[in-house]
Amino acid sequence: MPTIIELQDEPDITRAFPLMSQLRDRIHAETFVAEVRRQQADGYHLIAAIEADRIVGLAGIRRSHTLSRGPHLFVDDLVTDDARRGRGVGTALMAWLEGLARAEGLPRIYLDSRATAQGFYEKLGFTFLTAVPSWKDVAGTA
Repeated sequence: MPTIIELQDEPDITRAFPLMSQLRDRIHAETFVAEVRRQQADGYHLIAAIEADRIVGLAGIRRSHTLSRGPHLFVDDLVTDDARRGRGVGTALMAWLEGLARAEGLPRIYLDSRATAQGFYEKLGFTFLTAVPSWKDVAGTA
């Protein structure tokens, strides 16, 4: 099982970029640390699963409270190294996050899931809502 830690130092965050880029193709190595720092100012935490001194899984989380959901832990990012998928890394990360939420008195964990990951989350006991995240590009419009 991997060791799970929070990444806080710039070298560690920088080291996480190749794995996070497997999940988030819009990010760039030269701006990654600044983007993580910007999110950290809003309560984001970057959690890593480490095996043999190598980052094999990442979770980006934030504690939240909304009118629709109440207090909860939100998982913004969850990725396991392609070479380690199916070996329990994602499950270990989610179990660690459940323990964190429980310890902090947060009754639920929420996340948005890609269709390809729904089976994984269902096996972990997640219930899928009917809401579908959506967005509208407003850059460059008047």
